[in-house]
Amino acid sequence: MPITDPEKKRIAQAARLVMRICFNCGCRNDINATRCRKCRNPYLRIKNRNLGVKK
Repeated sequence: MPITDPEKKRIAQAARLVMRICFNCGCRNDINATRCRKCRNPYLRIKNRNLGVKK
């Protein structure tokens, strides 16, 4: 069921898309993280935020 309320949609997108991913273990981390919470690796990337239709 699609979300129609714009405020709820913004909150849901922030929860799903605003994070950093560890290159080593793939763990999801806070956007402000400098090291992975699981393996302590400092090599993090920002999650890909491209929204669109899956092919």
